[in-house]
Amino acid sequence: MYHCDIQFYLIGQQENLTKIIKSALPLEHFTHSFAENDQPEDLCIARADVIYACLQNKDAKSILAQILMRKKEDAEVILLAEPEQTIALMSCDLTQIADIWTLPMTEDELKFRFLRWQQTYKLKKDLWLTRSYLDTTINSVPHLIWYKDKNGAHIKVNDSFCKAVNKTSEQIEGRGHYYIWDIEPDEYAKGEYICMESEYEVMEKRKTCVFDENVKIRDDMRMLKTYKSPLFDLDGSVMGTVGVATDVTQERLYEQMIITNANTDFLTKLYNRRYVYEYVDKNKDLPMTIYYLDLDNFKSVNDAFGHHEGDRALLVATEVLQKCMPDDLIARIGGDEFMLIRIGAQTRQEIEQQRIWLQQELDKAFAQYEHFQCISASIGTAYSEDRKIDVDTLAREADAFMYQEKSRKKQQAKE
Repeated sequence: MYHCDIQFYLIGQQENLTKIIKSALPLEHFTHSFAENDQPEDLCIARADVIYACLQNKDAKSILAQILMRKKEDAEVILLAEPEQTIALMSCDLTQIADIWTLPMTEDELKFRFLRWQQTYKLKKDLWLTRSYLDTTINSVPHLIWYKDKNGAHIKVNDSFCKAVNKTSEQIEGRGHYYIWDIEPDEYAKGEYICMESEYEVMEKRKTCVFDENVKIRDDMRMLKTYKSPLFDLDGSVMGTVGVATDVTQERLYEQMIITNANTDFLTKLYNRRYVYEYVDKNKDLPMTIYYLDLDNFKSVNDAFGHHEGDRALLVATEVLQKCMPDDLIARIGGDEFMLIRIGAQTRQEIEQQRIWLQQELDKAFAQYEHFQCISASIGTAYSEDRKIDVDTLAREADAFMYQEKSRKKQQAKE
């Protein structure tokens, strides 16, 4: 995909080398251009990508010093030197020299050396392209991506990872979790914020694994869906892991919100009729008591003072029910009707005592509000010890009991 034009600069009179380089066919993705002088010129040195300097019968150290001073940082320098010159050059700084070819060399040797150099040079560019592909890919996605050695040190991370931890890649690379995520070592050791065992699991299983992990990013807890895979060494052993994480914190909150909205009443935040059946099904083998509650004269509050006051009366009832039966399921199943479910064995006497007490607590609460003094509560109950009776049957039994209670209270009012 890339295109590379190599600017060669040939220094010195080495006819065989000049002929070979100029006649050599460029490899794929490459083109060649040339400049040549017997003595080095600063401008040509500065422009060159590759410098071939034949030092035969020249001041090798002086020419090398001139080349190193003027060349581009990434320019490659190859020296052609006689044996004595090669020995003398060993005392120089050769860290910027790609190679030294010892003269004399036959034409076939020069061809072989140049072809090998072409292949090596192309390999470097191919590696550059591969790295460019990788960096562009991992840095263009919102996911956190990291590469770690088997000891947990981060070798490479993407931009999203850096942004998440508010550190540069230079600060991150080579460091472990507790530094990167700003977690104290003793906190990290507890495994509360990051699942340390997941890295070992991936390396042990030698395959990609998926995890849900909670991570502390500064002062915020985030939920991550992580995909971790082993990295294999040349001998097939595991040398580390690569991880990709998606921050699903907001998605999880949305999911919980959807579940909550599906299972609860909008006004009171109590459970709704749909959830009652789900809850009963989960506890279908246990003894169960149903308390069916209706607010007497609730309609008159709505008619006299408006639905806003009616809603406030429902919230008063909700507060009392939650206070009196905090460990039981409480649901608003419609209008001014509530259902309470207690799981566990009870005697008839205990159920009746609870029913009367709950009814009294509601009546006392309504009596404190000027607009609600006409409201009272009627409660019916039903109990099943062996759960052979289904919930609908129990609800109807409790409902019938409740209407009997309403009738009894109306009769008392007449007398």
